[in-house]
Amino acid sequence: MVQFRAIENKPQALKGTSAGKKNTLSFAKISGDLPNNNKIGAPEMPDESRKLLYKEASAYIDDVLNALRGRKGFSLEKGFEIIRKIVARTYPQDPVLILALHQDDWRQYVTQHPVNVAVFAIKMADHLGFEKSKQVEIGMAGLLHDVGMAAVPDNILYKQGRLDEAEKKIFRQRPNFSSKILRALGTEYAYLAECAVQVYERIDGSGYPRGLKADEMHEYAQIIGLLDMYESLIHSRPQRGKRTPFAAVKEIINTSKKHFQKHYLKALLSVFTAFPIHSYVRLNSDAIGKVIETYADQPMRPKIQILYDSQKRKVLTEKIIALPEDPLLHIVDSITENEIRKLAGP
Repeated sequence: MVQFRAIENKPQALKGTSAGKKNTLSFAKISGDLPNNNKIGAPEMPDESRKLLYKEASAYIDDVLNALRGRKGFSLEKGFEIIRKIVARTYPQDPVLILALHQDDWRQYVTQHPVNVAVFAIKMADHLGFEKSKQVEIGMAGLLHDVGMAAVPDNILYKQGRLDEAEKKIFRQRPNFSSKILRALGTEYAYLAECAVQVYERIDGSGYPRGLKADEMHEYAQIIGLLDMYESLIHSRPQRGKRTPFAAVKEIINTSKKHFQKHYLKALLSVFTAFPIHSYVRLNSDAIGKVIETYADQPMRPKIQILYDSQKRKVLTEKIIALPEDPLLHIVDSITENEIRKLAGP
């Protein structure tokens, strides 16, 4: 259990808002020893039980943020327990990953965003060959990377219009807030604070808050920073709607080649693909389908269940196409859930 003291160097209060009243935050100070938190001992779980892990992780982050706002303690071990269970079993159609990809409610983004990033980080770390203990570490770093949200007033977090300059300044201090909170956990967990303050840094020195470059950044922070961007693009925010995964990947590749390591960008495409599981796509035949399996070595050619034929008629019998086995067919575009609902009709 952690205890608190007040954050120093709090941001300038916003005039005419409640920010000046609620922009201070206490941060964690460990009392007593914590156990070794990266040992994997969780057994395999049924799919339905794994779905509950997403809810548990969201509830955990909600409790952490509420504790920080109320200057109360929170359990670090509870977070590690959840992350260890997620790490214990990962596979392409993991229900935890599917929820992280597709669960979308901008009113819950403050809690869902770090959970999604944690799940994505574990998945990428597994692809990159990280041992299980390192997967736990990067998963926990992803889960806690944005605890500084607790220091940002709700009128900024959930504002549906553009933030003004003063509001942006407070919002962009989240890495510093997060780092101050996590530094108090002690040297054993120094990587959590280091990653939190570096998530918005970029390897070419164009990031913030310190303009660090690649050799100055923690490996976990580089990976989490990329996944933080990807997660933000494919989920709704108070100010905007979400992009399709295809549009998100294309934007990252086109605009951020200099911001992230090439092998991490390649891993992003391999792991999540431009067309992740349970996303909707249109084929060159004009048929529309749902991705049911992906292949890391062929990220643009997943396995698809056809839902609507080329005449937009609903397919009533199961029709599965594995694109690697059908060279005449390929994906031409992503389809949004709203488009699918329109096809389904009233």
